[in-house]
Amino acid sequence: MDHQKDLQKIIERYVSGKATAEEIEFVERYYQYLDKRDSVLDKNSSEEIMQMEEENLQAILYAIHHPVNKPKQLVVKYAIAATIIFVLGFGILYFSKNQPLKETSKIANSPKKIDVLPGKDRAILTLADGSKVVLDELKDGEISETVKLKDGQLIYQVNNTGVKANRVAYHTIETPKGGQYQVYLPDGTKVWLNAASSLKYPERFTSNERKVTLTGEAYFEVAKDKAHPFIVQTEGAGTLDQEVEVLGTHFNINTYLDEQTVKTTLLEGSVKVASLATQKSKILSPGQQSVLSNQSFLVKNVDSGDETAWKDGLFRFNNANLKSILYQLERWYDVKIDYENVPNKRYNGMVPRKSKLSEVLNMLELTGNIDFKIDEGRQLKVLTK
Repeated sequence: MDHQKDLQKIIERYVSGKATAEEIEFVERYYQYLDKRDSVLDKNSSEEIMQMEEENLQAILYAIHHPVNKPKQLVVKYAIAATIIFVLGFGILYFSKNQPLKETSKIANSPKKIDVLPGKDRAILTLADGSKVVLDELKDGEISETVKLKDGQLIYQVNNTGVKANRVAYHTIETPKGGQYQVYLPDGTKVWLNAASSLKYPERFTSNERKVTLTGEAYFEVAKDKAHPFIVQTEGAGTLDQEVEVLGTHFNINTYLDEQTVKTTLLEGSVKVASLATQKSKILSPGQQSVLSNQSFLVKNVDSGDETAWKDGLFRFNNANLKSILYQLERWYDVKIDYENVPNKRYNGMVPRKSKLSEVLNMLELTGNIDFKIDEGRQLKVLTK
């Protein structure tokens, strides 16, 4: 059994609300004991930690998958005790790829870092009249005659009766660094907006197409309407501008300018991705991703879960280089990063987006000769040895 993949699936089920009672208990205990990492490191060698990780992970997974064979109280009690030992091992082994463990004495004696809390649901809505609404400061209720706030989500209820087709009024929702948000568009399409992103859309779709404009990153679940194609236009640096045309499907678009590519990942249905600069287009099937850069426009097969984990509350890396990881941390934790000394390292792993920044950095540090320093001005520096 691949225990790391098994554990990854458990955490993903927990985040999506599909975990069993035993899985929920395990994951919650895991997070509760994260702060005990240093004491475990201080008392055990790298080899002992690795052995304990394997032994305890097998026992925990057995208890989770065979709850009927053990009283529930015993399963929970064992998971609590085992997880205290297991936490550190998971952080090292799952997050690293071909990276040696650091000497535990150095880690135990390292100075405590200034910490940064993770992002949360934050956004600003600009209405058609130019007025701005800070959504995270509002309680549930009506914002205008077309939009209301309910359970932290924007919901449009639009009656197009008597609306003239030539009257188009636009709304724009923007998330800052350290923010994310969800919105139901006037046609019923659901959009998850990642940090440092914006989406411009009409408050009513009145033409023969449903067109929106995206910067940053968003995940779309498009409401089906064969008569009115749904089109996402991205605004990049000229050559990175593109259009994605769909009828009803699930897909993710990452158009952050600092990454110098536009990536469109399809999970369900079919989409046509067109480069506005070259007029070339690609048709994607589920599990495929188009990558548009200044030099090329190609399609490749990917693990779509890696690209959409952010909307489910996870950082998930599959052979990801350190610079791309730091881009994500910079946006989610609203820090400034000095990229001058970033080494060419790659990582596999997963960590909850609700983790504090120090927890993510500690995991990265444990995998090789690298350290991070953050000052009170939220400036993060990468230190190599």
